[in-house]
Amino acid sequence: MTKVPQKRRKWYIPLLVLVCFLLLFLLAFSEALRTVRYTIETDKVTEPVRLVLLTDLHSCYYGEEQEQLIRAIHKAKPDFICMAGDIFDDKTSHQGTMDLLDGIADIYPCYYVTGNHEHWSDEVTILNALLASYGVTVLAGDTANLHLGSQTITVSGIDDPTGFLDEGTPGTPDPDTWYGQLAMVQETTAASPFFHILLSHRPEKTMEYSASPFDLVLSGHAHGGQIRIPLLLNGLFAPNQGYFPKYAGGKYALDDTTMIVSRGLCKNDLPRVFNRPELVVVDIVPD
Repeated sequence: MTKVPQKRRKWYIPLLVLVCFLLLFLLAFSEALRTVRYTIETDKVTEPVRLVLLTDLHSCYYGEEQEQLIRAIHKAKPDFICMAGDIFDDKTSHQGTMDLLDGIADIYPCYYVTGNHEHWSDEVTILNALLASYGVTVLAGDTANLHLGSQTITVSGIDDPTGFLDEGTPGTPDPDTWYGQLAMVQETTAASPFFHILLSHRPEKTMEYSASPFDLVLSGHAHGGQIRIPLLLNGLFAPNQGYFPKYAGGKYALDDTTMIVSRGLCKNDLPRVFNRPELVVVDIVPD
């Protein structure tokens, strides 16, 4: 057996280290869209139901006319789509969101709530009207019942707190406050026998969600904590949670309520590190 000279073996070592470093760098800063799946078991459905959660798109693009994102949604085959805020942006053209709506709004029932960036744009009324023109159900302290075959899913939604000068008092049904919208959807659906979903952009308000009659809360806003270290750090920093956010992305148990936080779709701002944009698929299945 021929031995490799010692000098040649030493020459390969730095090359191998360089290749590994480049691969790690590409993996760390990858913005390739990934699909993340969660399953919720409940006795409130008799047949499986599937939804897709979209958050924090900020009108950024996934291929020409959003072909990559639309293809991923079609591949998931959802029964309906939930948009939990910051689908539009306050500094970016709205065309990216409009291209997405062109590809999905006439195929799937879609439900939407505002995020902080829609309110920062000072165009909430215009954007809500635009969404309504596509057939999207805009939820702002409202509730809708979605009939899927022989069963019904209840979807409620509340505006982002940025839209209110005063968040209000817990339990007070004032529609012009965040707590008021929350109280209204709680009151109108408290006795509902159907599986109940709340769309709310902010994941940090867990105390309010856990004390509510919702089976599932869908949120975004945290952008996955922006920087992650697999197995060690779920997120470095998130708006309104600060450093080392507890609710950066994933599935969380809040007493009898489950909260799913999307890491979002945005590619417009700071680099994402080990934090690829994600399309969230949730399967609600009989227990």
